[in-house]
This record gives sequence, structure tokens and C-alpha cells, in this order.
Amino acid sequence: LVIQMLIINKIYLGFNNHITYLFQPHIMIMFVLLLPANMNHLWLIFISFIAGLIAAINFNTYGINAAIFTLIGFVRYYVTVDVDKEISSREEDKKIWTSKKSKSWKWTYFMVFILVYHTLFYMISSLGRNFFTTGILTIIISSVISFFLILLLEDLLFKPSKN
Repeated sequence: LVIQMLIINKIYLGFNNHITYLFQPHIMIMFVLLLPANMNHLWLIFISFIAGLIAAINFNTYGINAAIFTLIGFVRYYVTVDVDKEISSREEDKKIWTSKKSKSWKWTYFMVFILVYHTLFYMISSLGRNFFTTGILTIIISSVISFFLILLLEDLLFKPSKN
């Protein structure tokens, strides 16, 4: 939340904000995506809603983030329901659960949910206007930037200690 508010939301591109609309990465979704894989479904939905509500209040998005985070928390449970069983038998305790899966699985997991988030956020906040002229480009660029920022932050925040 702090990184999103103090750094990412303060970056402006172009002259007179002509292309700033293309740069709208949201890394708050990282919080929901990195919650434990074995979390109870109802708790996951509740925590996702609270995280989205906090984001909606801080970014003045009128509940859009709360709705999208809740949906992503609901769907994420079904995507990660078997992951806990698969990785719990491994001896990689110092890694976060997304790093215990293959890189291709982790990248697909992050990118799909980030694309869903940005698509829903753009469609709801703009009411679907200018989808083909600016929407698709905004969704793609913001999703790619968010994806790389989330991978970078996950690697920096959850690097296992070398003991």
C-alpha cells in the first residue's frame, strides 16, 4: 500500500499527461495473490474484501477495488486448492509457496490474475468507453508493468535466508 501510494501513483509520463493513462500499474493485488495456499475459503474472501476496501478508500475508487479483490479472492481459492497438498511434502520451508511451484506456473498464475484485475478495473472505472482505442493498450501495458513489479517485489521480500 505504501509503495503504491507514495511511489507508483506519483509517476507521470509524457507532456501534459498525454500518455500517463497507459501507466497505471496496481501492485496491491500482490497481497491477495501471496496469501497462504492453504487458507480457508471464507477467510480468503473476507481478507481479500478488506484489502480491496482499504485500497478503495485510499485510492478513491468507490469500491471498485473491493469488488475486484473479493472476486479474485474467491476464484484464487479454486486455482490454488491442490497446491498446498502438492508442496506441503517438500522440505523448502524457507520459501514462499509461489516459489515452490515451477516458474512457468508462477508466472502464469500472476499474469492471469493481473490481467483479470486490470481488465475489470478498466472496464468498471471507464464504463467500457474507449475500450478499443485506449483500453486494450492501457490494460496490456499496466499488466506487464505490474507483473514485473510484483515479481521483483516478491523476490526482494521473500528471499530465503542462507543458513
